[in-house]
Amino acid sequence: MKTFPYQWQLDKLKIIFVENSSEGTKLFVDCFNEEFIIIHVNSGEEALEVFSRESDVAMVLTDHNLPGIKGVDLLSRIYQQAPEVIRIIITDYIDISDTIDAINKGRIYQFILKPWDVVQMRMILGQAAQTWVLTKENTMLHDQVIEQNRLLLETNQQCQVSENNLRNLSTALLNAREDEQKRIAMELHDELGQSLAALKLQLRVMKNEFQDSDDVSNWLDSLRADINEIIENTRRISRNLSPVIIEDLGLDAALENIVQSFSRASGISCTFKPQSLQGLSSLDQQRLVYRLVQETLTNISKHAHATHIEFTIQVDENNVVMKITD
Repeated sequence: MKTFPYQWQLDKLKIIFVENSSEGTKLFVDCFNEEFIIIHVNSGEEALEVFSRESDVAMVLTDHNLPGIKGVDLLSRIYQQAPEVIRIIITDYIDISDTIDAINKGRIYQFILKPWDVVQMRMILGQAAQTWVLTKENTMLHDQVIEQNRLLLETNQQCQVSENNLRNLSTALLNAREDEQKRIAMELHDELGQSLAALKLQLRVMKNEFQDSDDVSNWLDSLRADINEIIENTRRISRNLSPVIIEDLGLDAALENIVQSFSRASGISCTFKPQSLQGLSSLDQQRLVYRLVQETLTNISKHAHATHIEFTIQVDENNVVMKITD
């Protein structure tokens, strides 16, 4: 098998050769039958019929002066159906008007004058074949890029759906936890708190009965102090479990309260600077920020060795930014 210039190694491409001269047809077939699959037809009408049923036609070479459909009109129709096909006119004369017509209508790749030279024709066909292969490869790559973009878009949409589902699940879990903590906080406040208050009242009654005994009176005072501490701890735990202050006074007041409580409990002085918290409109978002601050302060009290911290928090369109320095 012959090779094209510059050692182009190509599979045998398909050519429709339109020529009503038997001598011209025989010469072309004899010269290039080894390099190409050549389908010979005698007219433009026959060429269109063959083109409609053949796949992967790389080139159409046609004589200009054909019976019926002229070469330029044939290539114009080929271009409309498959613009990637290489279109070449072989003619024994060049008229300027025909040239312009061929360029405008058929987007002609090349004019070849009769009688054509075999070496020149092989060079032209080799270049045309390379152009067709590159065009097909570019088309395939373009289609692959479109498909990859489609798959990427589909994947992104699926990720967005998954992200939304995860966010909804996280919100549902947070709400469930908040509801459970609120229930426990109410039980601590209503049941345990009232029981402790009743016990404290009973101790006061007992102190009045044993006021003549200093030992018993002191012991009862100690018990009352312990109960007061238990009541205070119960209230603190209840508030931490369910920060109703958010609903009553708003997030700013709730954060200010938790920071002050942290400072009293840990002995660490704290400067708190909330900024632009109005962007958190939903109660779920406010609770989430409250829990974040609560957990952060707990970690500071356990693991940091700070004596003073500055604490700022602000909200923009999509983010909550919290900054703590000591």
